[in-house]
Amino acid sequence: MSRRALHFICGTAVLFASLTYAHVVHHVFTHREQMSAAFAAELVLAALAGIFSFVGAYLLLTGGRPQNPD
Repeated sequence: MSRRALHFICGTAVLFASLTYAHVVHHVFTHREQMSAAFAAELVLAALAGIFSFVGAYLLLTGGRPQNPD
């Protein structure tokens, strides 16, 4: 298996895992009735983890190479 195929497969897997994670976080946090400081901190940390996960999927799918402006 080539390195490019492996990056594509891993990036796709991370992307689907990120989408699943975002879906679960959405359901957990929207069906909660009371809001506390700890709950708000958990929401922020969950959002950051999701963003980093999407960035990781992007880097895996593109190979982490910058675009050539030429």
